[in-house]
Amino acid sequence: MKVFLQVFFFNVALIAFFLYVGNSIPQTRKDPPKELELSADMSQEDFIKTGEQIFYGKGTCALCHPIGEHGERCPDLAGLGERADARVQEAVYNGTAENGPEYIVESLHNPGVYVVDKYQPSMPALGRQLNDLEMVALVSFLQSLGGEVTVDGKTTFAKYRGGGAAAPASAAAPSAAVPAVAVEASGKSGEELVQQWGCIACHKFDGPDKSVGPSLWDIGKRQDANYIRESILSPDAV
Repeated sequence: MKVFLQVFFFNVALIAFFLYVGNSIPQTRKDPPKELELSADMSQEDFIKTGEQIFYGKGTCALCHPIGEHGERCPDLAGLGERADARVQEAVYNGTAENGPEYIVESLHNPGVYVVDKYQPSMPALGRQLNDLEMVALVSFLQSLGGEVTVDGKTTFAKYRGGGAAAPASAAAPSAAVPAVAVEASGKSGEELVQQWGCIACHKFDGPDKSVGPSLWDIGKRQDANYIRESILSPDAV
């Protein structure tokens, strides 16, 4: 009986210790990003601020592009506002952009048109995951990096986006990591969402070779739905 009680209290103490350690670790909370509200009459400052949010969020640009330091995978975007205008004048440039803003939009829709020296053409086309006003906001932010912002809410990029007035923000696809109900309501297939949210920028789906992130070509075989969902909503947790 004495041995039993010793073992019992030892186990209780051990469990209490692990509970204490577990609860002392700071908990992280991953909330879905708030849906951006844009309007054509926004100020230039608001467009730049919103563009910065898109750069680090929905646009997924910051996953590969640094600002102000050497990029290992993709080029540094510091000074892009000034550099974009000069790039379309380079003899080696063979795209259709006529100015800096068009060059930025073209790079999002067809990134292979101009590949910066010493970098690989690894960037996927990401332009379609943004509506017209979100594109204007992102261009505003990128132009502000060393250049003069020349776009506003009336700017359209018909050459690359099929024409038409800037779409209202409500017409945009839902932001990344939205609740499951909103994704289901979009009526889009999983493959379409993989393209839309830029998953292919870092993950391969057609083979086992690693890209920026691990290959996901056999993820359905290796992991269950709960693991995949948690990896999307809270990638730091897995």
